[in-house]
Amino acid sequence: MTTLYLCLFIAVFVGVNALNPVYVKAQRNGPNYKTLALKMTCATGYMVTCVLSMLIGNNFSKFALLILLALGLSWIGDLFLHLWQTKVFPAIGFLGFLSAHFVFIAAYWTKIKELSPDRAFFTVPEIAAVAAFCVFFILFSLKIGTNLKSVLVVPVLIYCAVITTMLCKAAVMGVLYAKAGLPHGSLAATTAILGAALFVASDFSIAILLFNEKHKKNYPLKMFNMVTYFMAVLLLSALPMLIAA
Repeated sequence: MTTLYLCLFIAVFVGVNALNPVYVKAQRNGPNYKTLALKMTCATGYMVTCVLSMLIGNNFSKFALLILLALGLSWIGDLFLHLWQTKVFPAIGFLGFLSAHFVFIAAYWTKIKELSPDRAFFTVPEIAAVAAFCVFFILFSLKIGTNLKSVLVVPVLIYCAVITTMLCKAAVMGVLYAKAGLPHGSLAATTAILGAALFVASDFSIAILLFNEKHKKNYPLKMFNMVTYFMAVLLLSALPMLIAA
């Protein structure tokens, strides 16, 4: 049965990556019901891979369930960010992804505390990394002429801080797990860190697409945004089968 689950995992993993460029090409002229169906098919794919990952690893721990919940919130974010009927929907999508990152942080922190019970939630290097990324985002936005309305500055900076924290926690968890000599240690660490890093890259690129008029119809950037995003969530969906319960 495990072999069947693994084959299904690989099939869905490959299928989502194959369908994703079709979705991006279809939505070059804006969202519609066809592009919504394509995107949500891809989004449902990473939910399926996460469930299969849990079955393969026989992992239904708090960590695995939090990863599944985070991906579920990302699914909601995907849905509402793509809906076009009202401007309220993108705001709901933003909150969906913000909530997802908080849950990813909780998942990583759960495993970190198992591996290093005395570790403080924030260390000086992590605080420095979060601050540096926020400053970089502001300077980069100014340089490329991003039209970020004043009312959005604080929410966007909060989002920057949260996604950087998510990446830091993924990196710390991965390194601790690999150092502990646990099964699939190096692979689990690489998957967690790469998945989180690709998520940050995707979020960074979508900020350019949303707030810079010159790039709103930048097709290569849209492709980069979605390829990095779906690869990120697919990699993170694999963590329950790589990290022991």
